[in-house]
Amino acid sequence: MDRVSFSSLSSFLADEPGILIRKNVPVSMLTSIRIGGNAALTLTPRDGGCLIRLLDRLSHAGILYRVIGNGTNLIGPDAGYGGALIPTAGIDRISVSGSTLVTGAGVPLGRAIRRAMEAGLSGLEALYGIPGTVGGALYMTAGAFGHTVSERLRYATVYRPASGEVTVKTPRSLDFGYRTGAIRREGTVVLSAAFSLTPDAPERIARRMSEIIEKRRATHPIDLPSAGSFFRRPDPDRPVGRLIADAGCAGMTEGGAAVSTMHAGFIVNTGGATESDVRRLAERVRERVAGKYGIELQTEVEYLSDLGAYQTGEA
Repeated sequence: MDRVSFSSLSSFLADEPGILIRKNVPVSMLTSIRIGGNAALTLTPRDGGCLIRLLDRLSHAGILYRVIGNGTNLIGPDAGYGGALIPTAGIDRISVSGSTLVTGAGVPLGRAIRRAMEAGLSGLEALYGIPGTVGGALYMTAGAFGHTVSERLRYATVYRPASGEVTVKTPRSLDFGYRTGAIRREGTVVLSAAFSLTPDAPERIARRMSEIIEKRRATHPIDLPSAGSFFRRPDPDRPVGRLIADAGCAGMTEGGAAVSTMHAGFIVNTGGATESDVRRLAERVRERVAGKYGIELQTEVEYLSDLGAYQTGEA
């Protein structure tokens, strides 16, 4: 971040007390896989309005930025990040009205589901245990056990930095697909979301949530840092973890990165893994699967160092 652009930003930040400013924070502390050097700045706004003003100022100052949630699908650069990372943790309001749950983008998905359970509202339990935020889940069209976050979405309020517009979007207009959608493609930022849920007894909902967590513990390497499922399924009927395992990749390592032996769709950090380790290992997996099946795997996770200026996804 050059001195001129930072000077321009500093005057704005001095007049905007609703932003928590930190310098030289390790990206490894902001991502679930625990990889990455220092970020020049992390700027955490206290609400959606503050976020909009911040993004507008960063864009006008020409400062590279990335909006992040819990960093669950993001690999940090070994050399660090010269721009501003913007966690959405402060955008955390949550409320219930009738059978509608409304949450800020920075609300952890697990917290939203627990709040729904307490209110006796069902429909999101299959997603329990996904470690991202509501905004990140919508950005990635997160899903698990045959269900996705878009199924119960009523609307999402989003901001598009390129045009300065705040709009309320329906699921149809967001064009959700497998791990993608208009939010991801168009560079919009989720501010809040509303979900239409179904009344049910809290104890029954809680029981289903417990069952989901047990399934995750039995099938996912949740005891080691990872970025979640690393590769996209090549088609709905071919679980990518099975393809990778059958290609003989389970247990393969590069430095501190390893293909999980519990679920080969995950690359885990066994200790001290770097972005370079992950890239080399992912390429070996791709080559092995392509050689055996003729399938070119595509990554589901994102490398922060590959993203251009003004990227606004909330993985």
